[in-house]
Amino acid sequence: MRGATAGATVAVMTDEPIRTLLERIAAPASASRPDLEAIATALAALAADRDYLERWIERLEGRPGSVAIHAPAHGPRLQLVHRPEGEMSAVHDHGTWIAIATVTGIETHRRYRRLTGPASEIPKLAEVRDLGPAASATLLPPDDVHDHGHLVGNGPPAHILVLAGADQTQLIRNEWDLATGRHRVLGPGDSGRWIASQPMPGD
Repeated sequence: MRGATAGATVAVMTDEPIRTLLERIAAPASASRPDLEAIATALAALAADRDYLERWIERLEGRPGSVAIHAPAHGPRLQLVHRPEGEMSAVHDHGTWIAIATVTGIETHRRYRRLTGPASEIPKLAEVRDLGPAASATLLPPDDVHDHGHLVGNGPPAHILVLAGADQTQLIRNEWDLATGRHRVLGPGDSGRWIASQPMPGD
């Protein structure tokens, strides 16, 4: 996930719904090839728990942004994300497995296929899905190029859970701009553009 906004919060204590999620994904996530279907099922179950997640939604105070729910130094990390109306993320990869599950609204998730040329080539659109409440999507490198967010006229902007296998901001990743055809490498510490309408650095 890109560009966590200012004011993102880390949970001080891991409460019961998060402990349950972590217990359910422990074996699937530690497999030599992560069992993404099992991970997505566990995340979707948490996404359906509106009573618990409402407290995290309220922390955003109705604004776009992200809230870190579980952010250890190592291992899976969980956050709640809410993008603005009519805004998609930049096209990006993660460098680690990812599961997404919708809590409220409609999240458009577009997957892209890497071409056989250099990384700078714009990936080709391969799949478009609209994810309603408790629907999920998963990504596994190197097939992890995607963008996601809200399209105008496609229901209300979503609140989604994003579960990552590791701290992606410490990995080397890629970002593309569909409008200009530009590509850039994201080094450790560079979270990338939060939304695709933001200019690429140097523009």
